[in-house]
Amino acid sequence: MTATPAAISRSDSFRFAPSALEGEAIDAAVHEDLAASLAYLAEHLAPAHPESAGALDAVAARIRDGQRLPPVAFGLYYRMGEAALGGDIDAAADIAQVLAQVPAAAPGLQVIYRGGANSDALWPVLEERFGPEEAAGFAPITAEMATDFEARLKDGLALMHSALPDLHGEITAILREVLLAQAPAGAKMEFDGASHYQFWGLLLLNPNHHKTSLAVVEVLAHEAAHSLLFGLTRTEPLVLNSDDELFTSPLRVDPRPMDGIYHATFVSARMAWAMERMSESPALPIELRQEAAHLAAEDRANFAKGIGTVDAHARLSTTGARIMEQARAYIDGQ
Repeated sequence: MTATPAAISRSDSFRFAPSALEGEAIDAAVHEDLAASLAYLAEHLAPAHPESAGALDAVAARIRDGQRLPPVAFGLYYRMGEAALGGDIDAAADIAQVLAQVPAAAPGLQVIYRGGANSDALWPVLEERFGPEEAAGFAPITAEMATDFEARLKDGLALMHSALPDLHGEITAILREVLLAQAPAGAKMEFDGASHYQFWGLLLLNPNHHKTSLAVVEVLAHEAAHSLLFGLTRTEPLVLNSDDELFTSPLRVDPRPMDGIYHATFVSARMAWAMERMSESPALPIELRQEAAHLAAEDRANFAKGIGTVDAHARLSTTGARIMEQARAYIDGQ
């Protein structure tokens, strides 16, 4: 690992437009942080559990040799860290042994689904992190639904590669897995996409949505922008507001903490960038270009709503201010 990727991944050098190099640098920095944390935890486990400590050191060495890990490894790391911080060293040691058995991330963007054997390793860890009530909102789907959406995802990624190669490069650098699920029967609300900062490289998507290639491009731009922010704010939060302070969100009907408002606002700007580029792309027929232009206008309107709340109420960190300044500059410059 050279010094260049870590330098590029700092928020003070962040540039709003997507970049494959930026994505690679952020992914490298996130993995470097994981390796350092695993080595630190190994030191604390060593006196009572030398075998588990050795297992963690081996994982850290794999990462430093360039290996990339799937989202479940990050989820297990957070679970292990919480056990250690809570004084349960035995539990932390047990989790370390499980983490050591996680294989390297498979090449490319993998599609797994609730109800399929390919999600058996990830789902129990994710379910524990969500808690019973939130996890219940992610119901299994059929193999046929997964196969159908995987084809749509492939088409959407191909369209993105043709029309938005920089965004395609950034997204494929930071994402490892797409977990498909749907809302349970009778749900009053259902998700269309989600991500979680403790599961680096993971997107959750609802295959009942995103029916066209353009819709797939839009949701990937949306959810990957959240992941990008997770990677850019490893050492400093975006906002200094308490989570108890709730505000109107441009993308949600329920009031949200300022961190959520910030995310929604930045994501709206990134979606506007993607849809505006799509509306100008000769790779799309005129009907899709017109649809992309309409979506971009909605994204700009959502940014305007969000930035108003951010300007009025947010207490931004240095990192948060720098990143949002870039988003605002793009919106104002068009």
